[in-house]
Amino acid sequence: MSAHFQSSGPRSNAYSESKFTNWAEYDPFFAEARAAFKRYDGKISHAPIFPHIITIKTQFPDFIHACNRAEVRTRLERMPPASRKDLRAVFLLAGTRKQEKSWWSNLGCYGMYWRSCVFLCAHPFHLPSGYTLDDLRRFYLDDVLVHEIAHHLDRERMVDDKAKEAFAHAYVQKQ
Repeated sequence: MSAHFQSSGPRSNAYSESKFTNWAEYDPFFAEARAAFKRYDGKISHAPIFPHIITIKTQFPDFIHACNRAEVRTRLERMPPASRKDLRAVFLLAGTRKQEKSWWSNLGCYGMYWRSCVFLCAHPFHLPSGYTLDDLRRFYLDDVLVHEIAHHLDRERMVDDKAKEAFAHAYVQKQ
């Protein structure tokens, strides 16, 4: 039997952030997004009129949601309706212990787009000096959320990662 079928999954610690186990890269942020998607996939419409906004309660006092459902909804309503077309959901993720250990490494992640859903990662409660919770909320709503919506708009056009990121950055500037 090949190693592919005996996969133990993602590496389990920050030391192995650049290592591979059976071809699975260690990414605790994507692992949480994948688990949330799997949990809610059958419960959310494939083409809702307005995307669902799903909040997963933080289990650790070390993580906070940078914004809440109402703020996400308001920000989405301010965007052109075409940008929300076929967007299934926006998830406000909870954060995990593995993410806490990996946050300040090169693995740290604010959000991602996958399978017609936007995932906004929980943020560690500790903020860099000089930043307030209002700064963090504005950053998540006006930069991270809009950036991931741009990936939703761009999902089928571009295949080059640099071009995708350039499009997303330019879209944030326009919004």
